[in-house]
Amino acid sequence: MYWLLLILFNVIASIHAQRPATLWITDAEEDLSGSNVAFDTTTENYTVSVSGKCVLTCYVSEIRSFKVLWQKIDRTNLGGNQTNNEQLTLIAFDGVVYSNKDHYRVESDYVGSYNLIIDRVNEDDQGEYQCQINTEPRKTKRIFLTVQVPPRIIDFRPNPSLVSVQSGTSLTLLCRAEGTPLPRIRWRIRDTDTNRIDLLPPDNSNVWFIPSVSNQFPRTVECIADNGVLPASNRVFTINVEFAPIVMINNDLIQSQLYQNITLECAVSSRPLARIIWEKKGNLMAENQMSNIQINQTMIINRLNIQLTNEDDFGQYNCIAENVHGRKEAMVFLLKETIVSSTSTPVSTTRKFHRYTKNSSLRLNYTRKHFRTTTIRTTTTTTTTPISTTSYIYVERGIHISSLTYRLQTSTQLLQLMLFIIAVFRFAR
Repeated sequence: MYWLLLILFNVIASIHAQRPATLWITDAEEDLSGSNVAFDTTTENYTVSVSGKCVLTCYVSEIRSFKVLWQKIDRTNLGGNQTNNEQLTLIAFDGVVYSNKDHYRVESDYVGSYNLIIDRVNEDDQGEYQCQINTEPRKTKRIFLTVQVPPRIIDFRPNPSLVSVQSGTSLTLLCRAEGTPLPRIRWRIRDTDTNRIDLLPPDNSNVWFIPSVSNQFPRTVECIADNGVLPASNRVFTINVEFAPIVMINNDLIQSQLYQNITLECAVSSRPLARIIWEKKGNLMAENQMSNIQINQTMIINRLNIQLTNEDDFGQYNCIAENVHGRKEAMVFLLKETIVSSTSTPVSTTRKFHRYTKNSSLRLNYTRKHFRTTTIRTTTTTTTTPISTTSYIYVERGIHISSLTYRLQTSTQLLQLMLFIIAVFRFAR
């Protein structure tokens, strides 16, 4: 049909061309060159989003008996490069649509308009369109249509996006996307409790290589492809980093008395989650004494409840955690607390000092005593030993003179006396 219409289009042009040149052009006759036809031949570029509506405009005034044709030119691609091989597709001729009537239509909103309407634009609509009139030579308006296509991720690794990797090994994440224009790739950490921007690769890198994955590596990361055309495309990767248990004890030394209830706590971080047991002298503690609280997907707090009914309940307890990657343990010491009442124990040290008054020189023996006080509390043993180091040898009317002050004053007086005797002896000679 296309070729028949094209032949008819050429025949009409030939008939006009075969008229005698000597004939005068009247109002009923036409100038075959279309010199009187106003036709915009400016090349235009249109951009439209996929699934949208596109209106390709073509305006012809004083068309008279000339006909308008719409056609599409597709050029084949070879290895990503466009070749000169063209494929013509007739869309409409003289206002009648001949190709894909549900997709194309011609509208004339006003006199002289021959607009091509494309409904529900798809990727295949991208290319060159021509609006022609059958003048001699033909007049052509060229329109290049670019269809913007949202990004679409076409390849990702690992696939499936849920992956388990052992701590210390390498990991490669890959994300490829297509769209028009070409999308850019960026990576994002989705874990709300992890803000490790330093781990991210540079923007527009479709490969993220981690040489050594640690157990603190984010569990959920996201690849986002964006080219400015909505919606963006993304792929979420869930990464389970498996590692041997890490056992943590908050308080490894606890004191208590008999007939008390004590709770020992042991926090274990691991993936997969570890099995936790308690041992005392190689004997397993009963399971009904233990309880687990799962904090998150890698951490469990295990509590061991102990009722201290006899002396054997005191001693060393081992918290043991084990999974497929290893076994770790930590120790807690439960000690018996001894209550001792606060006492004062005098430690005597006898020293002779002198006590003087204004009217007498009575010599007395003075005994200085040191008092040591020991106090033991419930949770920890604190020993305080206040030792009195100041001994007063002269007390009168609120004046206190210590032994140290007295010794210094006595030494000074003796020195002055000796100097006085030496001076007198020299003077006598």
